[in-house]
Amino acid sequence: MIFGLSSYAQTVVDAGQKFNAANQQMNANAFSQAVSLYEQALKTTKAVGPDAADLQGQIENQLTIAYFKNGISLYKKRQFDQAIAQLEKSKQMAKTTKNAKFTTLCTTYISRVYYSKGMSFINNKELAQATAQFEQALKVQPNSIYAIFGKSLVAKEQGNMPQMMLLVDKLGEMAATNPKAANIYNKAQSMAFRTLMNNGASELQKEHTTKSLEYLKDALKYHAGTSNLFYYVAIANIKLSRWSDAIVAAKKAIVLANKDKSDLYFTLGQAYQGKKDKANACKSFKQVVKGPNVAAAKYQIKQVLKCS
Repeated sequence: MIFGLSSYAQTVVDAGQKFNAANQQMNANAFSQAVSLYEQALKTTKAVGPDAADLQGQIENQLTIAYFKNGISLYKKRQFDQAIAQLEKSKQMAKTTKNAKFTTLCTTYISRVYYSKGMSFINNKELAQATAQFEQALKVQPNSIYAIFGKSLVAKEQGNMPQMMLLVDKLGEMAATNPKAANIYNKAQSMAFRTLMNNGASELQKEHTTKSLEYLKDALKYHAGTSNLFYYVAIANIKLSRWSDAIVAAKKAIVLANKDKSDLYFTLGQAYQGKKDKANACKSFKQVVKGPNVAAAKYQIKQVLKCS
């Protein structure tokens, strides 16, 4: 009996020594080493049983934190799978110790790691793999603003504009009640605007004028508009002989432009000319002083409109 008691005491002492050594590793930010020592100490206390319950509770609390910090350290190193494994262990330990704070924290970060992993696939144009990671993030955290944003980027890369807009709009709804979503929504709005405007410009070059205007109109849902956008709108409306709409768009483009406006005035002149407003057409063409349209503007002034 005396030998048994001595052996038991020594076992608890060993667990305590490992626990203290693990604490030292934690203080030195050596989280992986700390995790290993805490796990050894925990295994020992579980073998001892109820008589080591107090020490076991202390170890479990510290191990929850160690798993979490080790997971975050791996995440920063972009070792995503290892990070997720450590965060999952922290989450499970937090549930065991009824630590609601760490349960929530781990859930948030596990979802975030899946998002980051998905973004790495997007950068490599591996869209199916990226989607799978974003779906995993949403499985862990159904309202993950990051995962929804990630899926909007996949839709953009796939050329699926309706799906992209649907996801960006969902972020807008979330941002209305969640201040944390505001920054992501702003980023998503900027992405959607640029994408739709560029698509509008591309369709305009292909002479798909009506489709171009649809894209440009959708772009304005996410931004007040830029000089380039209204320039494209003006050109598209000229092609469709919508002179008044073209004039309005060209004027907006001129107001927003912060560089030479000659091309914009040429477009405005074309719109006034189409509307048979000679005075304003002449006035606009006379503002064309630089760029490739100078000769064409002079021709309109002298030969076609015969401006005074």
